[in-house]
Amino acid sequence: MAKTRPTRKRPRAKKPGGARPGKRSRSASSAVTATARAVGRTLGEAAAAVADRLPWPRGNDAITLLETDHRRLEELFKAGEETTARAVKRRTQILKTITTELTAHELIEEKVLYPALKTHAEAKAIVLEGYQEHHVADVVLKELHGLRPSDERWGAKFKVFKENVEHHIEEEEGEMFKTARSVLSRPQLKELGARMQAKKAEALKTRA
Repeated sequence: MAKTRPTRKRPRAKKPGGARPGKRSRSASSAVTATARAVGRTLGEAAAAVADRLPWPRGNDAITLLETDHRRLEELFKAGEETTARAVKRRTQILKTITTELTAHELIEEKVLYPALKTHAEAKAIVLEGYQEHHVADVVLKELHGLRPSDERWGAKFKVFKENVEHHIEEEEGEMFKTARSVLSRPQLKELGARMQAKKAEALKTRA
């Protein structure tokens, strides 16, 4: 009687890639998710940087826009005053930003608001004082740029600069802006605001 040979089990052929489909899909999905998050963070940071460079929301009057600038400058002054001589890079960046912001701010005041106010007798004196305060601030700012951020005099000069501009802001938001609202109509202030918007956008674009 002939012996029956035992049947051998044939090994299953491996699928290309060596990995199970489910596992590979999960890995691919995780990679896509991580990439999407990274792209989202990058776009978010870029959007924030662009937003920070934009002038102001449209539609506000001249006084509201200038007050918005004042709050921005106060934040920058606070940040600069909190630095030490060791924060060279930080001081350099803050001073650069302040210079850009203040230059554009002075420009729109001297080219738009001040001329409109100077024609009114009750505002002429405060406007002339405003021009001179801009000049003094510019002189101290130039001297700051001439010092190394690590120089022991930098902090003291920055404080003098800060206090000078903050005094100017206080006077503007007191007598000047109150006078402006009394001698200029609402439509006039809106029109001045639109001109400021365009001029500031142009100034920031030039310095970008």
